[in-house]
Amino acid sequence: MNRTICENIMWVAMKKSIFRFVAGECPDMDFKAFQTRFRKRYWDMCAEVDDIGPMHKNPLRVSLTGGIVWLAAYEACDGKMDEAMFSRMVVHTMHAPLFQKAFALQKPFDRKTQRKKAALAKAANELSDSEFNWQTEYRLGRAETEYFCTYYRCGLCALGRKYGHQKLIPYMCQMDYISIDRMGGTLYRTQTLATGGSCCDFHVVKQGTEGEKEN
Repeated sequence: MNRTICENIMWVAMKKSIFRFVAGECPDMDFKAFQTRFRKRYWDMCAEVDDIGPMHKNPLRVSLTGGIVWLAAYEACDGKMDEAMFSRMVVHTMHAPLFQKAFALQKPFDRKTQRKKAALAKAANELSDSEFNWQTEYRLGRAETEYFCTYYRCGLCALGRKYGHQKLIPYMCQMDYISIDRMGGTLYRTQTLATGGSCCDFHVVKQGTEGEKEN
């Protein structure tokens, strides 16, 4: 990918949380060496992945970049991070104050916002035919208190395949539940591409509504 403000923002937003997490989990690690490896691996991986468009036209660039940060940290640990630790790192990062504040500012249960997201998703599909670009169908619900989003291709899955870390990608799917919960919604999902499904089928319902009770 071309180096843009997105890659810089995600690095700044995630690195301190991951530094603290790894330092706590691996107190005997040469931490300065880890930081150096982590930083270099992140920027190398960013350069090695296909560009999928700017984040204002393709918001999922943020997700792809976040996935690169996590995999770069995993590789920089030189075998000291197992799957369970990787999973904890994802959750720890998603609960970082900066992310929590950003999620809380989102207003997903508004018809104007939902129509805008549907149009943006359709346009983003056409920005790149790379395997690293998602193919998304965003649909309005019966009321503004719900919406549906189906992914038929996942850039994170492609990232896992490229670097031989397919087993780690399902742990990244935790971020969907965490982010949607912070935005005041509940995610219902029956399958994901990362676990061998034919799609990722999101049904998001506003917390405390009849739709949530039905599900």
